[in-house]
Amino acid sequence: MRILGLGHSHIVAIAKGCYELQHKGATIAGEAFSSRFVYLYEPTIMPTIVEEPEGVRINPQLAEIIAGEDAAFGLLSVGGNEHIAMSVAQSRGPVDFVLGDDPDLPLAADASILPEAAVRETMREKMALTLGVLALLRRATSIPLFCLEPPPPLPDARVLAYPKEFFRKAVDRGKLSSELFRYKMWRVQSGLYRAVCARENIEFVAVPERFVAPPGVLAQEAWGADASHANQLFGEAMVAKAIEMMEARLTAAQA
Repeated sequence: MRILGLGHSHIVAIAKGCYELQHKGATIAGEAFSSRFVYLYEPTIMPTIVEEPEGVRINPQLAEIIAGEDAAFGLLSVGGNEHIAMSVAQSRGPVDFVLGDDPDLPLAADASILPEAAVRETMREKMALTLGVLALLRRATSIPLFCLEPPPPLPDARVLAYPKEFFRKAVDRGKLSSELFRYKMWRVQSGLYRAVCARENIEFVAVPERFVAPPGVLAQEAWGADASHANQLFGEAMVAKAIEMMEARLTAAQA
C-alpha cells in the first residue's frame, strides 16, 4: 500500500514520523505500506497552481507525480503558518476577539475587541492560496485525502529564542502577542481548514489533545528545532491518527 504526502514546511515532521512508523513495522489494515513525500516548493513543480485559458489547475508536473505514484491515500500538509504571521506581534496596540467555538476564553485587558468574523475573513484572505491548493489537489485525484492540522503556536520562550524567524532583528517583547491570542488565531485557521475539507471531501486530521498545552501552545515534547514547527514525535502521532481514519474508511467500504 502506498501513501503520497504533499505539503510545505510542516510536511518535514510528518514525513519523518511516517518513516519512523514504517521502520517500526506499522501497517494499514494489516498491510505494510510505503510512502513518498513531495515538498511543494520544489522548483520543478512551482508554481503549484497554474492559470490556463480554461481556468486554474494544479501544475502539470505535480499532476504527473500524483498520477504516477498510484497511491492509496494522500496526506496533505499545505500552508499552516498563516496564523503565526497574523498574530505573533501587535504593533498597533493590543487587540483581541471572542472565539465563537470557545467564548469563555478570557480577553486581554485594555484590548480593542474585534468581531470574530473580521478576523476570520482576514485570515481567509491570507490563506487564499493555501485553501485554493487544497481544493485543486482534491480535483487532481480521486484517492482519499487527509489534511493534517498544523501544530498550535509555540510559547513565548521559543518565539523569543528564534526572533529572526519572524522579525529582522530581536523582537520588542512589549509587542509580542499573548500565547492565548495566538492560540485563538490558530483555532480560526483550523476552522477554515475544516470548512474547505468538508466542502471538498477531504478528511481533516486534528492535532491530538496531548500536544496542546495551556494556554493553547504546542506541548514541549513536540517542539521542533525552531519557533514554528513540530518534531518527529508530532509527525508520528499525526500519521498514526490518519492511519486509524484510513482503516475506518477501508472497513466501512467493505461493510
